[in-house]
Amino acid sequence: MTSHVRYGIIGVGAVSDFHHVPGIRLDPRSSLTAICDPNEALLAQRSSEWGPVRAYTDYRQLAADPNVDAVIIATPNFVHREQALECVRNGKHVMCEKPLGLNFQESAEMYRAARDAGVRHMTAFTYRFAPSMRYVRHLVKSGALGTPRHFRSQRFLDLPETSWGWRQIKKLAGAGDLFDMTIHRIDFAQDLLGPIRSICGAVAQFVPRDRTADGKPCPPSEVDDWSSLIGFFESGAVGVWEGSTLMKGHNNSGVGYEWAEVNCSEGSAAYQLTDPNTIVLARNGRDFEKLPVPAEFLVAPGSPRDPSQGKPSTVFRYDLVYELTSAILEGRDAVPGFHDGASAQAIADAVLVSFEERRWVDVQSNPE
Repeated sequence: MTSHVRYGIIGVGAVSDFHHVPGIRLDPRSSLTAICDPNEALLAQRSSEWGPVRAYTDYRQLAADPNVDAVIIATPNFVHREQALECVRNGKHVMCEKPLGLNFQESAEMYRAARDAGVRHMTAFTYRFAPSMRYVRHLVKSGALGTPRHFRSQRFLDLPETSWGWRQIKKLAGAGDLFDMTIHRIDFAQDLLGPIRSICGAVAQFVPRDRTADGKPCPPSEVDDWSSLIGFFESGAVGVWEGSTLMKGHNNSGVGYEWAEVNCSEGSAAYQLTDPNTIVLARNGRDFEKLPVPAEFLVAPGSPRDPSQGKPSTVFRYDLVYELTSAILEGRDAVPGFHDGASAQAIADAVLVSFEERRWVDVQSNPE
């Protein structure tokens, strides 16, 4: 059994630089050996910054590289499926950014291909690794808060109203805020409270985004700036989600605002992205109070990351690579897997159907 994982990265933009490369470098069991991007100038820059690495402009070459064990896919949404399937065909373990595909069908296909090939697969649902979210999950799953009744999520960003590039073209992105931000909250709601069985939802577009940041005209946006849904879980619990990129005042140095709360029969708990090393907790008959997250929940079990170092809203993201490396070396499934990504996408797809047809939608989110 191997004791070291050699990573390749397809897509060397900001997400890889911000999340994945630091995670690889932090874990002595992993190394970055190859990178791929069609942008040759950026590829040369990253080779200099991240090297020494082999550099490719064709993802098929990286997927076939015998010196790569696992691949991280951090590319535009519309190429996730073809790149992941190529990596799986070559026997590579794969982590893919969300959304896995442009719809549930693509995501489910990716899951089944990885499952059948026997490779480890992971969806990059970053916020599951936030310390306070990990502790909220412990409180819910251990029964410390009683029976879960309600989930509430708000994720707000105050972003420029200029073009998003490919992210605002429906055939390339699938959707806007719904697929980019709200889908994360759908995932950890299902992780906390189980499958969502039916939803009603809505999306809205408020700005045309028909100018680039330097003022040049461009095709207008085709996707949502705001998304919201109400859902019933199979357990009988209910949930409410709202996300927007246009909430003025919620910049917070680029972090934005996030509040995710679970209300149970014996108490409530909430996670905040802006202060992820603390939890907001209340028991019956008491007011909410902010408390430190216990030390054992500040990092993924065994992670070499020092939780006292770095910006708290950033550094927990490094544990994604630690989880995939651990799953590969231990011969177990990575969490969250492609099945989790497909399940969340089924809910997000249903939001679009619900809004278009103005009705409740029952969801079948099992990708098997």
